[in-house]
Amino acid sequence: MAFGGSSGSGGRQTFSEINITPLTDVFLVLLIIMILIAPLINQSALKVEPPVAEHGKAESDNKAITVDVSKEGVIAVNNKKVSDESTPVNQIQGLVRDALNGEFEKLGDKEVPVAVRADADSRQKYVISVLDAAAGIGVKKLRIVTLQHDKF
Repeated sequence: MAFGGSSGSGGRQTFSEINITPLTDVFLVLLIIMILIAPLINQSALKVEPPVAEHGKAESDNKAITVDVSKEGVIAVNNKKVSDESTPVNQIQGLVRDALNGEFEKLGDKEVPVAVRADADSRQKYVISVLDAAAGIGVKKLRIVTLQHDKF
């Protein structure tokens, strides 16, 4: 049985063109996948949602260092502003480390707990920078302050 027809002389017919239809189908499927996934990849801001405590003690401020992280990226150590919105993320860790070292020197005790209070809409990169700075100077007691909500 001959495929592609016979030329009468018994020779084979050669194909000189490549069928690009399957290749085009594959590229269209990949394009659709990339269009659907692109918005998910573009989200660089992961939301940090602190847990909500229904039963618990309110935070006591005696001999504790508090680090506040706002949603804009403003970081304050014991209500003293350390960085603002325009501070690059790679510098935040060093600034927080220096501020925490200064607070530990004022108190004269490395065993003082550090409380991190992050806004519910703050970006994860700011909170991680604060936690890395605390771990870098050897903080032994670190806590993340939860939001206190009353029942209705």
